[in-house]
Amino acid sequence: MRKPPTLLKVLGIAAALAALIPVGYLFFRLGAGSEKAIEELLRPRTLELLFNTTLLVVSVTFTALVIGFLQAWLTARTNLGFGALFAVLATLPLAIPSYVMAFSFTATFPGVSGFLPSWLVLSLATSPYVFLAVSAALVRTDASSEEVARTLGLTKWQVLLRVTWPQVRPAATASSLLVALYTLSEFGAIAILRFDTFTRAIYNAYRLSFDRTAAAALAVVLVLLTLVVIWFERKYRGDYLSVSPASQKRVRISLGKAKPPAVTGLLLIAVVAVGIPLYSLINWSIIGSSTANLNQIMEALSGSVSLAVLAGVVITVFALAIALWIVRYPTKLGRFVELSVWANHALPAIVVALALIFLGANLLPWVYQTTALLIFAYVILFLPNALGTMATPIAQVPKSLEDVANSLGVKGNRSIFKVVLPIAAPGILAGAALVSLTVLKELPATLLLRPNGTETLAVRLWSSTEELAFAQAAPYALLLVVLGGLPALALNRQARKALSEVGK
Repeated sequence: MRKPPTLLKVLGIAAALAALIPVGYLFFRLGAGSEKAIEELLRPRTLELLFNTTLLVVSVTFTALVIGFLQAWLTARTNLGFGALFAVLATLPLAIPSYVMAFSFTATFPGVSGFLPSWLVLSLATSPYVFLAVSAALVRTDASSEEVARTLGLTKWQVLLRVTWPQVRPAATASSLLVALYTLSEFGAIAILRFDTFTRAIYNAYRLSFDRTAAAALAVVLVLLTLVVIWFERKYRGDYLSVSPASQKRVRISLGKAKPPAVTGLLLIAVVAVGIPLYSLINWSIIGSSTANLNQIMEALSGSVSLAVLAGVVITVFALAIALWIVRYPTKLGRFVELSVWANHALPAIVVALALIFLGANLLPWVYQTTALLIFAYVILFLPNALGTMATPIAQVPKSLEDVANSLGVKGNRSIFKVVLPIAAPGILAGAALVSLTVLKELPATLLLRPNGTETLAVRLWSSTEELAFAQAAPYALLLVVLGGLPALALNRQARKALSEVGK
């Protein structure tokens, strides 16, 4: 077995060590101020935050699961009609960051705040995760068992619950985990809608009182909640069902009298999730066009794009190193590095930001409030996303091609650069683009770690929203939607292609 190049090992180990910084910070902060941390945890306010956060996570996860599952089933399994159109409408909310959607609701309906609007916004923003996963599972699963169940006398709704749901349950549960983790770590939307959860309380504890021990104590509870969510998902996911392609039978179920209500429901969801935000953003952009500061808008756009591109390049380098290590040179150390990176994936951005603030202010003052520290935060936060995306195209390159290259005179590990990377390049570039666009929309870590004078679209939107200056905030929000629409269009294309494989 070939040994991994030293450069891959150095980059991989450095990424694994970086992933340990946030957890190490929490333990250090709690140890240094244990009495104050315990006092903070025992406050009635902490119990209230625990209740609010749990209520929001459970409510949003359940609602997003129901919406996404029904959208997928209606478009992939029934005679609803216009399946491609409804697939596009179901995935379009991905183009709208949740805090942009929250801003559009507050701008359209002044005074809305609290649990109900937070639940609505996050449910609509996250339901596409479930739709994409379940629709892909429905295309792959065997529909003949549903036909057998119907011939045995079960109604279409009984078949849906007893036969179809068990087949797609693993995909639905895994996507629900993404929804739950997203809700746990969400900051922008709930802050705009003024609903108190742990992320908002942690931010306020740091920004208003600089009480880092209290913030760390609350962060520990948030991390524990995250681990509980992951445990529940692993326990109740179920096993994936393997299906032979030859046994699949594509059919469309007649909705009968339920067809008009189904169409109405899907259109209503699209109007609330996409129509209202777009109307609000365009309307407020027109209202504020006379007073819009084009220089500030372009400065924020330039700051966002430059940070996204720089972070995308750096993250891609580390992700490629780890992916090549674990795929082409599998070792125990490589697997440990991979697990270390993924273990950090559940940490909310605000916790990572607090850890790096402590690191920069106390141990590395020369990097405090610099672009380098902010990019470092992006690496910790989004390296798992890039690794998951790039490992697949690298693994799909046959190892026999490397052997052929070696036999033709390409020595040692040079075949990686001559063969593997060129073939896997489209997938690698797609992963890099998606990570860059994710960085573009990131808010809490950017708020806390950005250098003085650095502006981004998300930060300018946040600042204007805090001052209720909706006309000033709208252009920044609209630009975020336009830029965020690029990956949504790609996912729409994949969803339409998958649904076109189902016979009418």
